Amino acid sequence: MRTAGDILRAVQAGNIEPVYFLLGEEYYLQYLIIEKISKALFDEAKQDKTLLLPDELSNKEIIDQLTQTDLFASKKLFILRNPAALRNKCREELLDYCRYPLQNHNLIIIEDDYSDRKAMTKDLKKNLDTISVQIPFANDMKKWTRFFFKEKHILASDNVIDALIEIAGDSVYHIANEVEKIALNISDDAPLTLDMIYQFSGWQRDYQRWEFLQAIGLRDLEKALLLGQSLFRQGQKMLGLMYPLTSLFQELLFEKLSSGTLSLKKGYIPLPPSVVKKLPQIAKRFSKEEIQYALLLLGKIDQRLKTTNEPDESLLSQFLFTVLTAHG
Repeated sequence: MRTAGDILRAVQAGNIEPVYFLLGEEYYLQYLIIEKISKALFDEAKQDKTLLLPDELSNKEIIDQLTQTDLFASKKLFILRNPAALRNKCREELLDYCRYPLQNHNLIIIEDDYSDRKAMTKDLKKNLDTISVQIPFANDMKKWTRFFFKEKHILASDNVIDALIEIAGDSVYHIANEVEKIALNISDDAPLTLDMIYQFSGWQRDYQRWEFLQAIGLRDLEKALLLGQSLFRQGQKMLGLMYPLTSLFQELLFEKLSSGTLSLKKGYIPLPPSVVKKLPQIAKRFSKEEIQYALLLLGKIDQRLKTTNEPDESLLSQFLFTVLTAHG
């Protein structure tokens, strides 16, 4: 299995393959590969890029678009998501296409579930070199941070990289976004310092999210409410807090379920490192039932965010009061 970095280096060297199979849920890595391949294929020409979604197109329409050519043999790029949704004859036709792709067509197939065991995913793995686009491991997150700085021709020391990961390292997207903002604000000859990281980062606030998450871990209701309100005043939305809150309680549940075993998670945890280090201590302050109830509440809040206009402050306050005072 190859990595996203392997593919980006190959594309930069001019090696474009007719079919790619991306496996994993890190959407920004998916986006990055698509954009780099698209730029290499079309250069300055108009891009002919088509998204194929089984939920929106019939199986036959998807296969027809892949296999039909025009008189001018134009270059085309297709992105197919959820390939397992193809059925019967169309499934076999897609596999045949992967074996014998058209010369001027390029196809990127994406399956978000890295552990997917569907027959179609297994068949694609047999026919294609799979590319991992999982959420990166901790060391790989540093590599991606260096990659984004290098792309912007910015020299960054290890302590600067560590600080940026602490501030924005819950996803590759957030790291890339912060590097972009830094590149727009730093002069060409200025060395990048820690002060500049804090100055330019949109995540730098009077109170940062890691402090908010630590307050929750300490079951300090008063401080968590104060920090949450501060984040809202500085532009944070409840929708943006859902991912770190869900990640926190999912990791706490993992700690409870794996307590006393020798198992060790090797994957990247989408939380600030200072919070990750304290997960075992935080888990001791919550019962398994409280953690499960917190995850249930977050699911309900997610639904309310999509279906009501309830104020963010109200949703967060209700969550914090319920979770932190349950047995506290």
